[in-house]
Amino acid sequence: MTIFDHFLIFMLFFVQPIYGWLSFRRYLKKIAAGEPARRLSLYRETAVVEWVFLVILLTGWILLARPLTDLGFAVPAGSAFWICAALVFIGTVVMIRSAASVRRLPQSRRVKHRDSFGDLGHFLPQDDRELKSFYRLSVTAGIVEEIVYRGFVLWYLATLMPIWPAVFVSSIGFGLCHSYQGLGGMIRTGLVGLAFGVLFVFSGSLWLPIIGHILLDVLQGKQIREIYRDVDEPPAG
Repeated sequence: MTIFDHFLIFMLFFVQPIYGWLSFRRYLKKIAAGEPARRLSLYRETAVVEWVFLVILLTGWILLARPLTDLGFAVPAGSAFWICAALVFIGTVVMIRSAASVRRLPQSRRVKHRDSFGDLGHFLPQDDRELKSFYRLSVTAGIVEEIVYRGFVLWYLATLMPIWPAVFVSSIGFGLCHSYQGLGGMIRTGLVGLAFGVLFVFSGSLWLPIIGHILLDVLQGKQIREIYRDVDEPPAG
């Protein structure tokens, strides 16, 4: 490992969680002061930051002459990979059915769900235009965050400890990167990160976590948009 690796870990585990929490607090203060929510700008800014970090990581990785296979870009193969692929498929079907069921919710239930989001609702997609932008952010998050947290962070930690403790610690880092969601959000995303870490180790490839992450965010975004859709509002298209 080099100072480059230590620097990236410091940014991921310490700087980014603090910066993310503080910037979201500032965003909420502006809304409380009467400014409109700027979710589209927030999605674009978040995507840019993630891609910039990935470019820095990959540039350093290439300059250090490290193989991409060390980041998890292995060719899909073996029965374990296909079993994991089947689990991702089943999970996707369940999420699709769950998202579809929201369309049948009465208005009162939709309002309760909206209220349960709390401050996080100011980040979530509430109309069709925001949903399309959220889809693009979902693709970014699926690619970048899996390469960073399941690829790079696990590689880094695996040089210091056995693989399963490394998976656990990397999931803590993944939860911390969602600090703006509060303690409950960090716990939930940490558990999601743990699941993707297990998927990565058993499948032996980063491709399934990337696909699973994208599908999870896209379908959750669609479900949230349906919650914000009033029952008398026609669906898009």
